[in-house]
Amino acid sequence: MAETHMYKITALSEALSPLTHNSGSEGNETLINREPIVTDRGLQYVPVLSGNAIRHRFIRATGAEDLIARYNLSGKLTLDQLHFLFNGGSLTRGSATENIARITTFWRLFPLGRVLGGCLPDLIVPGSLLSWRGTMICRENSSRLRRMLPEGWMPEGRLLSCHELASRYQYTRMDAARSRGDLLADQQEVGDSGQMIYSGEAVPAGTMFVHGWVLRHAMPRDLGALLLALANWQAAGGTIGGMSSRGHGRLLTMIAIDPDVDQAETIEAYTSHADGVQDEAIAWLGKELGQPSTAKSKKGIKKEEADGATS
Repeated sequence: MAETHMYKITALSEALSPLTHNSGSEGNETLINREPIVTDRGLQYVPVLSGNAIRHRFIRATGAEDLIARYNLSGKLTLDQLHFLFNGGSLTRGSATENIARITTFWRLFPLGRVLGGCLPDLIVPGSLLSWRGTMICRENSSRLRRMLPEGWMPEGRLLSCHELASRYQYTRMDAARSRGDLLADQQEVGDSGQMIYSGEAVPAGTMFVHGWVLRHAMPRDLGALLLALANWQAAGGTIGGMSSRGHGRLLTMIAIDPDVDQAETIEAYTSHADGVQDEAIAWLGKELGQPSTAKSKKGIKKEEADGATS
């Protein structure tokens, strides 16, 4: 059996643009996600990045994109396969006992699956990753930060309060009928204005968050799967939260790994393994989650028949 390790990955992310990682809304305004923190000034509600969002955006989604591109699966997935790769799947049928053979086969073929786990229709497959929440670097979190950050990472001097690290945004959707009405055909009713103002809370650019992961019982290729997903996420813009199409949510992230590893070497271990089991991995997806239907729709058959009759 291959030797496994526990890896602790500490990450520091700086907001390069306003963050709108929201928890809901009041009226027409969005509210940023906050968590209650016990401080010497009582309970304070501090902006936070959820571990669930970090886990999905940083690792699962970008890892799934890489696998789909690597195995040339675009346009070839069943709905269950798509949900499994991007959302972890769902348990739709009961299972009396765990099937160790099926679990270990999945872990061997998909190191990213060993990291994240998931649900087959009749089997819950555990993962090995513990994901931290994104803790804001602010005065309210100072005591926690000293225990979380590696030596030398704690900022010097006075930390700003989370209440100082708050901003707002407001945008207006323009009305093309009024700004470029000259492009309309004659005698068209323009009607009421289509302009819409929308606004809400944001965390300003320059704010920093500490987060990270603990990867347990992992082989180097498992760590490589995680690191490749992180690298791809950063290369694709490194966003979290909403409104990324408007420039929100960009992060610049640096990491420290304990114990130290050659990151390029672990990523190579993963990509070499993934490429080597490609056929077996694709076959496993078909066996466990179904094959795409090759049957023609009735509409398609009728169209072909009609084409043949008139040729």
